Amino acid sequence: MADVHGKVADVQTTVSYDSGKLGRRFLELGAVALVAGGILIYLQPNEFGEWAMVVVALVVGAASTLYGFLRWKSPQPMLALSPAGLRLHIDFVKTVLIPWPAIHGVDTIDISGRVAGKAVFLPDVTVVLVTRAFYDRHIHVNSWLLRGPGWDTSFIPKGDMVQVALQHEALPATAAELRVAVEARWRAFSNTRPPVGSVGA
Repeated sequence: MADVHGKVADVQTTVSYDSGKLGRRFLELGAVALVAGGILIYLQPNEFGEWAMVVVALVVGAASTLYGFLRWKSPQPMLALSPAGLRLHIDFVKTVLIPWPAIHGVDTIDISGRVAGKAVFLPDVTVVLVTRAFYDRHIHVNSWLLRGPGWDTSFIPKGDMVQVALQHEALPATAAELRVAVEARWRAFSNTRPPVGSVGA
């Protein structure tokens, strides 16, 4: 990640947030699932349902560990803030550039909802507002599978706008640092014309 503390005030500087923190979280999740699978095997399951739990735990553990290791060992930019706009990387789906003039406001909200059936509460999340038309054209993905279970807590309708949540919990930055970095660049560049061909790149 770029030195956010030193460069956040320089709006001409690109600040990039990578996936290292997210990778560590998936590594931890994978380790817990693998241990759970090992315990279930030790308990010698003898019914189909019990073996299904073992298989699920081991598959989830292996997949989370592999994904987490790759994201931790070779971090990829998940969010970048540059004079051209806010570049958001949605893993396995797309990378979207939201030019600053396309953003109609910056806010901080608390998000509550359900992800994969589990209740979540995310406080002090920085969001940027884009029109529903911009969201439909450049961000929305028709496939429920590609959208994944956390889509509704990342893209939140608000009237004729959509709040794009920038989840600091998955990024190497605090909520306050991220809000300052985003808002400083939005205020500096919101009245500029986006480069030709940049929208949705």
